[in-house]
Amino acid sequence: MALSEDLPLYRDTLRLLNLLIPLSQGFPRFFRYNMGNRMIELNLDMLSLIYKANSSYEKVAVITEFLDKYRMLQMLFWVCVEQQVITERQYAGFALVMDKIGKQGTGWKQYSEKGKANNENRK
Repeated sequence: MALSEDLPLYRDTLRLLNLLIPLSQGFPRFFRYNMGNRMIELNLDMLSLIYKANSSYEKVAVITEFLDKYRMLQMLFWVCVEQQVITERQYAGFALVMDKIGKQGTGWKQYSEKGKANNENRK
């Protein structure tokens, strides 16, 4: 089992956090303390869940929780765009990283589900 820090999903999620922190510092006060903090907390939770899933035998539930937080973060980005806190152009840069994270998380979940099904079939 690889270290969590070596996983591409972890590195991309950490990259997103490092991009998100300076972005949220430029939000207007109301959005900085409400949306910005929530977005950062979700991203930190996602990093924690990657570690938890990587060190767990029951990965599917943890990865599902990771994907739930991912979707919430995605929704908050769209609210920021709709409220004109960030431009669509700014969001586009984040969307590339978010898309990679979503694909990797979904792939990990599908792989884990297949592995779990194969183990149950062997019994």
